[in-house]
Amino acid sequence: MRKVLAILLPFLLFLTACSSGDSTEGGGPLSSVKIERGEDGTAPTVEFDEPLSADEPTLTRVNDGDGDELAEGQTASIRLMMVDPESGEAGQESYTAEAAEDIAVDDTLKQGNEQMYSALKGAPVGSDFAYYIPGDEESGTEAQFLVFTLTDARDIPNRAWGSDVAPVDGLPTVELDDKGKPTITVPKTDAPTELVSQDLKTGDGAVVEADDTVTVQYHGVKWSDGTVFDSSWERNAPSTFGLDQVISAWTDGLAGKKVGSQVLIVAPPATAYGASEGNELQNETLVFVVDILEAK
Repeated sequence: MRKVLAILLPFLLFLTACSSGDSTEGGGPLSSVKIERGEDGTAPTVEFDEPLSADEPTLTRVNDGDGDELAEGQTASIRLMMVDPESGEAGQESYTAEAAEDIAVDDTLKQGNEQMYSALKGAPVGSDFAYYIPGDEESGTEAQFLVFTLTDARDIPNRAWGSDVAPVDGLPTVELDDKGKPTITVPKTDAPTELVSQDLKTGDGAVVEADDTVTVQYHGVKWSDGTVFDSSWERNAPSTFGLDQVISAWTDGLAGKKVGSQVLIVAPPATAYGASEGNELQNETLVFVVDILEAK
């Protein structure tokens, strides 16, 4: 779990809730948008006729990439930038971040956001997109505009595939549904005071290093009441981040594990968010089930 979630993750979740609108290649209300990218690791320059406006959520491919086309079932890596649709001023972005955002282009995405699914499926790696979401007076939301680039497309399993490991008495128990999503049951005992990192499945892939960038599925609950506070499974997409960007329980708990493993982590407050004033997880012991899908 990241110390600070990716700056654009909340917006990605908002987009996933938008299932109607137009998905076009050029033309339409976003026809004036031009995206010019510089060197890798830098944010693009975006120009358009101001102010930008559309009646419906509209997504368009602005530039075609020169890489392989993304196939159904692959995971798309994308980098994004928020842009003010009125002024054209660039805002938060992930082009300069250590890791891109990953989106599984599958039936789940199709059902949640057919626009995004249709735009990404078959798109060449390197393509640039523009996405406009009109404001809503009733809900008080303002119009949003972002650009994003498809930086990679690859096959990543959606769940751990390692060999099962016998449960350890006294630790939370885990049950998986047909798709691999875990349900965590916390015992009615005092929480451990030391970090616990226990394989539920042991993979056969590369050993994870403490400075790796990993792609994982995870599910997290509070030891105190068993409530879910964060879950990539509930967002229907794995998460990718550097192990130097996360709470120490994850860095220490995943380093040395093998890709393909499923790991139970019990994180006492000192290895999680401690006494961070105002944090909803202040002084909480946290329980995670983490499927390690990739490390690089």
